[in-house]
Amino acid sequence: MKILHTADIHIGYDTHGRLDPATGLSTRWGDFKSAFEFMVARAIKEDIDLFLFCGDAYRDSTPTPTEQRIFSQCLRPLLEAKIPVVMLVGNHDHPVSFGRVSSIDIFPNLIGNVVLFSKPGVKDIETKSGKVRVVGLPWPVRSNLMSKDEYAKLTPEELKQKIYEIYTGFVDVQAEAIRSEKLTYPAILAAHLEIDTAVFSNGSEKVTIITKDPQFSVQSLAKPEFSYVGLGHVHKHQELNNGQHPPVVYSGSIERISFSEHDQAKGFVMVEIDAGHRASFRHVQTPARPFVSIECDVTVETEPMEKILREIDRNKLTGMATAFEGAVVRVRIKCKDAQKSQIDTDVIRQSLSGAFTISELSLLSEEQVRRIRAVEMTRFMSTGEALEKYIVQNEKLKPLREKILRAAAELEAEEHGVSAE
Repeated sequence: MKILHTADIHIGYDTHGRLDPATGLSTRWGDFKSAFEFMVARAIKEDIDLFLFCGDAYRDSTPTPTEQRIFSQCLRPLLEAKIPVVMLVGNHDHPVSFGRVSSIDIFPNLIGNVVLFSKPGVKDIETKSGKVRVVGLPWPVRSNLMSKDEYAKLTPEELKQKIYEIYTGFVDVQAEAIRSEKLTYPAILAAHLEIDTAVFSNGSEKVTIITKDPQFSVQSLAKPEFSYVGLGHVHKHQELNNGQHPPVVYSGSIERISFSEHDQAKGFVMVEIDAGHRASFRHVQTPARPFVSIECDVTVETEPMEKILREIDRNKLTGMATAFEGAVVRVRIKCKDAQKSQIDTDVIRQSLSGAFTISELSLLSEEQVRRIRAVEMTRFMSTGEALEKYIVQNEKLKPLREKILRAAAELEAEEHGVSAE
């Protein structure tokens, strides 16, 4: 059995784009569409049995009609090929208000075999290679619990713990059901969650982040009854079970959103489950737009331009018709104020010929560089992630870390109507 596993498609982001005169839309929308179309074409070419989408279809839960059209057009060839599609509601898909449907609730109503998990559930799906059981864990939505009287007065921490218990308990029950039924066909777990050992960037350091949302361990999901655990939410592709059974895999996103992902390979995962219900997988890269980040410190240079141009040359993309063809390029130069007159930005721009866009060309003092690294937070971070990053970079705040994060959680709880008493 062959499964294509993907997540975090995020149609609608237009960062570092420009207007495409041929379509009237942001060129970045075209990038996401091209990556999606490449993935679907590969799915059909490889004759997959199941398309598994683990959440976050759009930029947010209120996609425009144009964004919805792009997503549905890309998905249509799968439905026409009668390939079953499984979808999970991710955190970007789900509306904040209780009672409203998610941005992807419409898809099960389309022609074709589409299964949607908007709450924890299980479904046996018939494919051309036989049945597969899918246990689905969409993003845990606090408002679903807050609407119940027995949970309405829980503190944010108690609510997080309750969600963890409900989700892990559900996984345990389903694993036991597979054992007791002596299931003769494979079962997979699909989830849009954060795993506590997941790495968000290509750096080797794992920063622990305190958020209002539960974090799950690999062990809580990697039950031997499952052939494969497919995850969404983290944009960096990675396997978290150290090569053991079952693989626990973030597919990663199919296109770059920000420079925090500039050095990540983007793509999707092809999964093959053998007769013994053991899974192997491979990461297939999409033709994602390159992001090139060039940082150069010339504070001790007598001829700063020489070092800058050498650094630019070192970062040139290989195999391109022009050095930076099609790339989004960012250049940050750390220099002294007295050196700025020696730095010719026109020459630098000429050296970046062929770039899709130069998103930034900055001459920064040491203090400016420090501030950027300390507070370089994007709209793609949660409040907790942004605050945690700021605290880590500020020595004076580190001793107050727990107190600040707790106060922030209480303020956010008040905003969403959760008791923090």
